[in-house]
Parts: sequence; C-alpha cells; structure tokens
Amino acid sequence: MRFFWQLIAAFFLLIVLVGGGTILAGHVALSNLEAFNRQYPSPVVSVWADRLAGYYARQGDWQGVDAFVAEYPCGADWGPWDASWQPDYVLATPDGLVVVSSDDDALGRTLRRGERTIATPVVVDGQPVGLLMLAPFVRFGEGLHTLFRAALSRFLRTGVAIGGFALVIGLGLSRIISRPVVELTEATRAVAAGDLSVRVPVRYQGELRELGVAFNRMTEELARADELRRSMTADVAHELRTPLSVIRGKLEGVLDGVYPATPEHLEPILEETNLLTHLVEDLRLLALAEAGQLRLEKRRTDVGDLLGDAYVNFSPQAADRGVTLALDLPVELPRVDADPRRIAQVLGNLLTNALRHTPQGGHVTLSAALVAPVEGDGEGVVEVRVADTGTGILPENLPYIFERFWRGEKSRSRAGGGTGLGLAIARQLVEMHGGTIGVESVPGQGSVFRFTLPAG
Repeated sequence: MRFFWQLIAAFFLLIVLVGGGTILAGHVALSNLEAFNRQYPSPVVSVWADRLAGYYARQGDWQGVDAFVAEYPCGADWGPWDASWQPDYVLATPDGLVVVSSDDDALGRTLRRGERTIATPVVVDGQPVGLLMLAPFVRFGEGLHTLFRAALSRFLRTGVAIGGFALVIGLGLSRIISRPVVELTEATRAVAAGDLSVRVPVRYQGELRELGVAFNRMTEELARADELRRSMTADVAHELRTPLSVIRGKLEGVLDGVYPATPEHLEPILEETNLLTHLVEDLRLLALAEAGQLRLEKRRTDVGDLLGDAYVNFSPQAADRGVTLALDLPVELPRVDADPRRIAQVLGNLLTNALRHTPQGGHVTLSAALVAPVEGDGEGVVEVRVADTGTGILPENLPYIFERFWRGEKSRSRAGGGTGLGLAIARQLVEMHGGTIGVESVPGQGSVFRFTLPAG
C-alpha cells in the first residue's frame, strides 16, 4: 500500500501547488490593479491631486482647504471645468483622517483599509501629505475593494471545493493505478518464496499490461527452467544408475568368485566406464555451451571439406549396419567463419543419430547448399542436411527432439545407445555459431535434420 499513499501524496501536492499558485496569481493581479489605480489616476483625479498639492505647498497644512475645494470648478486654480459638475470627494491625511469631504458626516472619521488602498496620494516634494478619493470611489471605494476581496474569497472556496473533488478522484485513480502494482508485488513475493505457478491478471492497457505480460512470461520461463532442472537431475540419476549397476554387479561377481577375472567379464565393465566418461564429458560440454563459456576457435572453413571428412569417417559404420551413406555437394560452396572441430562434432552427432534409427538397407544422405537470404541482404547461409530413410519421429515428439536426455522410447531404453545429449549439444553448438537447427520428419519414411551457418 506504500505506492498507493505515495500516489495520494503526489496528487495532494499537485493540487496544493496548482491551487496555491492560482490563488497567488489572483492576489498578485488584485495588488497590481490597486497599484495601477494609484499610479495612473484619471485626469480629473490628477488635476485635483496637483491643485491640492499646490495648496498644501503654499499653506503648509490643510487648514482652510474646505474653502479652497468649495471654489471648484470656478476658481482660477481649477481650470476651465464645467461649473455644473462637481464630484463627490474625500481628502484625508496620510494616516487616513478625513479633513474635508463632500459628505459632512465623513469629517473626522478614518478611512478604512480598502479606501486607503485605492485612494490617490497627494505628494509634495516626494512626501505624501494626503489621500484623495473622487466619485465613484468615494461611495463605492470600500465596496469595490470588498468586491475584489469577496471575489478572491469565493475563488479560494471554489478552489478548495475543486481540490477536494480532485483529491477524491485522485483516490480512485490511485487505487486503480496501484492495484496492478500491488498485485505484482504480491506475486513477486510468492515467486521469491518458491511458488512459480503464480500469475498476475492482465486486464489493463499500456505499460501496465506490458508489465503484467512480461511478469507472466518470466514466471513461465522460470517454471519451465525449474522443470528442466528437475528433469535433468532425474535424467542424470537415471543415466548413471544403469552403468553403475552393471559395473557394481560385474565387480561383485568377480570378487565373490562367481565370474572369473577374464576379458570376457571385464570388457562390459570397461564399456560402461567409457559410457560414463562420455556422459560426463557431454554434460560438461553442454553446461559450458549453455553458460556461454565454451570457447570457439573460428576460422575460414570449407564446409565441403568438413562433410567430406564426415563421409569418410562414418562410411565404415554405415557399411557395418547395412546402410548406404551418400554425399551430395554442389560444385562450389562459400566458406564460413566457424570452429571446424565443433562443426565436425555437430555432423558426428547428427550422423550417429541418423545411422542409429535407419534400418538395414536404408539410406543416409549428407548434403549442403547455399541458401539466399530472404530479404536479399548479406551473402546468405550455408545449409547442411542429414537425411535418412529411418523410422521417423512422431509429430507430438518433434518439439522435444533437441531436449536433453529425450528419447522417443517411453521406456527410456538404452538399447539404441548414446547418452541422449547429442542433439542438445548439436543445437547449442550451432546457435553459438549464429545458425539455426531444425528437423522435419514423417513417421515410417525418415527424417531430415538441417542446420545453417552464416556464409562469409
């Protein structure tokens, strides 16, 4: 809930800043209006202020100013004004004490703050000596100022009401925004506690939806990785159990005198020991490849030479099984930047797998070709194919063919030989070279394994 209250605090702070700034702007505008009224009085007010300032300069005080004002506008000092018009007026000392006014009842009273604010100062030698108000400000000066203040007060109350409404809306929005974050936090805690089955609902749009989808994908991958880890542990235990049982049984038989220590009885022990060695080496190689710690010694390599070497090396094994091994190469193939030893290992794993699942009288064809890029960029890729006429792979098993320890035999029989890691190693090595690997198969007709290497 901490994120929820942080959102509330952010909304509240935003409301305070916007509302306070608006109120401050209104107050500044009102102050500027008052300052403008005092700095730029009307022409009539200016004439009055100038004439009264001259009177004060001559007299030294406001004694007799009522008689002076009474001559307006007929006196020589007032100018050619219409004698039929004389405004209401108030003249006060700088501290607001009224000394003369068109309203006798106002004499002797003190101007209120609002009246002093909008009154025009009478200045002599740079010093204020009085305050002057003319109609309509005499009757409505305080009312005008009060109107401004009342407007500001109403604006403040309205702003508070709007701010409260905005805060309520902010509460709702904060809950809506924070809910997926809270759900994600709870789900993260569950994952940290080991529950990889937790998922967050994806019912929002934008970045929150992307975050939820990414989290669910992450937990799925974690669950898959955990399942693979558990499966690998079980598979390793299974693969080790059989040869160790054979070795133990044979050795106990020899030690107990059941079997004589002859090559006939010691040879199975050596075979199982070699199998264990191969299994450990394959596991080490696969672990290094998956961790990105397997070093590749890349150089410019002729794929045709690699396929030719593989053909020569596996021809005797194919002949022993009664399988025809063929090599199909184009006239020219571009060189690739690859580690020859690792690519030869990929070819060896694929050929071993093909020969193992091809019955007597079948065919295994090793071929390569240059494949042009889809968008016409680059030099294309060299595609290597290992095709057989063997038993094929069921469609439901194709997605798992490159998984570690996977075998089509549900009984996990090891009669076919191998450690179950060859295809997984082949995939890792090809992907480390920047290529891809895949398989196409029709049950009962055979399979075609293919991998690509970028041409350079």
